[in-house]
Amino acid sequence: MNRLPTRFTVDPPAAYARTAVFALGAQSALALAYLVATDAGLAAPRTLAIPFVWITVAAVGVRHADRPASSRSVLALAGLVGAGYAIVLGWFTGTVGLSSGAAAGLDVVLLPPWWGPMVRFDGAVVSLFLFPYRVVGYAALAYLVSLAVRDVAAYGASAGVGGVIALGSCASCALPVVAAVASAVGGAGVGLGAAPAAAGGTYLIATVAYVLSVAVLTVRPSAAG
Repeated sequence: MNRLPTRFTVDPPAAYARTAVFALGAQSALALAYLVATDAGLAAPRTLAIPFVWITVAAVGVRHADRPASSRSVLALAGLVGAGYAIVLGWFTGTVGLSSGAAAGLDVVLLPPWWGPMVRFDGAVVSLFLFPYRVVGYAALAYLVSLAVRDVAAYGASAGVGGVIALGSCASCALPVVAAVASAVGGAGVGLGAAPAAAGGTYLIATVAYVLSVAVLTVRPSAAG
């Protein structure tokens, strides 16, 4: 008989704080090394903070999410669902798209830390616009969604309530980003130096929705006993 979800998986606040502090320290060290080694500059504090929030939240979520035991077949299915979800998010936000039809090529743009180094690839079939913080954030969401799928397999459909809520909020977080991405990286021929300048209301709304999505997926209901 499938067990019903009876509690939320919440760690002590100090544990979340330790992970966040460690993640911020590691990001700061890497950002400093990046600035020293390249000609990349800084951005306005609010713009610069957005990637740090995404990556820190991703680290906390992945570190503290409950991991149900699963068979190999369930692990494979959960991985496919998580990867598919990340691709869908990438498609809605312009991170992944169809090729522009221009000459294939690879560019690396030295934007401020964690906005850059931004990798732009235009191939024969697909194009990619990879901001480091977004790659980390989507990878974390993909992993957390895969854990929600494992919950459903282990405890039944009732255990997926938290995952369903989070899936809805994650989808909503993609939509506000579309306008910002369109104005920042609009097409293969658009210069990317001004991308962080687009970190206005749409990016802030998307960041709030992203944080809520990771929180729901991290402390999703699980079965006791």
